[in-house]
Amino acid sequence: MKYPNIDSYVGKRITIFGANRSGIAIARLLFDLGAIISLTDTRDSGALAEEISQLDGLQLQYYLGGHDASCIAKAELIIVSPGVPLDIPILVEAKNRDIPILGELEISASLCQARIVAITGTKGKSTTTLMAAAVLEKSNLFSSVVVAGNIGVPLASIVATLTKTDIVVLEASSFQLESTNTFCPEVSVVLNFSQDHLDRHNTMESYFNAKRKICVNQTESEWIVLNASDQVVMGLNKDTDAKKAYFTDNLENGEKELGLLCQRLASRTGARLRNDADNIGIYTFRDNHEHWICNTAEMPLVGAHNVRNALASAVIGTIYDVNPTDIRKAILEFNRTHPALGHAFEKVSVINGVDYINDSKATNVLATYAALESIKVSTNLNENTKRVFLIIGGFDKGNDYETIIELVYTTVKILILLGEHTQNIQKKLAGCAEMYHAASMSAAVEFAHSQATQGDIVLLSPANASFDMYSNYKERGEDFRRVVKSLET
Repeated sequence: MKYPNIDSYVGKRITIFGANRSGIAIARLLFDLGAIISLTDTRDSGALAEEISQLDGLQLQYYLGGHDASCIAKAELIIVSPGVPLDIPILVEAKNRDIPILGELEISASLCQARIVAITGTKGKSTTTLMAAAVLEKSNLFSSVVVAGNIGVPLASIVATLTKTDIVVLEASSFQLESTNTFCPEVSVVLNFSQDHLDRHNTMESYFNAKRKICVNQTESEWIVLNASDQVVMGLNKDTDAKKAYFTDNLENGEKELGLLCQRLASRTGARLRNDADNIGIYTFRDNHEHWICNTAEMPLVGAHNVRNALASAVIGTIYDVNPTDIRKAILEFNRTHPALGHAFEKVSVINGVDYINDSKATNVLATYAALESIKVSTNLNENTKRVFLIIGGFDKGNDYETIIELVYTTVKILILLGEHTQNIQKKLAGCAEMYHAASMSAAVEFAHSQATQGDIVLLSPANASFDMYSNYKERGEDFRRVVKSLET
């Protein structure tokens, strides 16, 4: 296969930091292109046996069990996996030596012949990525529609199979975007923005600057899709020359809001909600044509957050001139079977009339807000009918719980604080609901089971990372499932 920019890597000495999926994939790709590869990781060869086995037969230099200074001694380029912070001492030293430091996404995109739709945001990236891919697949406009990126498939692992007639729908995290320089998707999408990952980015400004890299290289030939109801997201209007498209779930003022916005910014492409009699409908518009897509009540995915995901997906389809009927089919036929959607507001069981919902993937406050908002809207809760037992807590990444105070007050019967690091939650949410401390998932679920009555909801939506007690959010979610299933017998 003939790649663009291939001459940039032939014979070049490249050190890759991080032997995770992205690191392994980019190592194999660049080795095949003639680069001289070194791979370094803080884990030793025993812990990385499975990962290293994927590189059997390749002549690579390994620096394992730590980042020895010799791993950058001859490096002409450093590639970092998303999980590797850019401020570790060895990378600071590399920067001082003027060794370029780039991410797997930057390199893979530079080698990609296919069109790229890149989606970022604090919440909803995975669902929107998969739903947008489903919309584009319905169109039959492309030889293939491929999902990649933060959703679990590194772009590096598939770029060799892609042609100019394919399209990639890419979930892009801040960790991936911060190490890009020239990345320029054909369509960029920014869903929302709220406080998260301050343990990595330190400040909200730094976090936002990483996100904004999704669009800063775009020109008038490309598109950006923005959430018109998120004022921080709308700040990106001035940061890119891309053509603008918008979506909003502001039902009361959405039409007026979008109309004025599109007039001011010379855009007439987007999606909004409209109240038609007793139905709330999703509508797309392009130039002077508006099309009904579906009613929100028809959607298989419940919750206000999923309505926003559908609006964004519909805009992407509109940009590519997908028939509105096909957009409708894609949204209404969308299901949750992809592994990336596991542990995201999934109903595990109903026991004695009590719903048990696993939302372990809610690793930030915005995700927990979305879960509580969906419950409140779908069940018409008020402070006199609180039904939620909220299991919350974990590794705090610098969270701001102010945004969920009202929702906790109006929906949560008891806050179950999981683990030992819940002081910040206690302080911020004091007085919003009764609190109970649980040292383990078993204790948390069993307490909720003993207190909940018919019509109540036991919701695991931690608003935090899992690293205080688990290796990842999936393991945490599996533990919740295990305990709930044990109560069924």
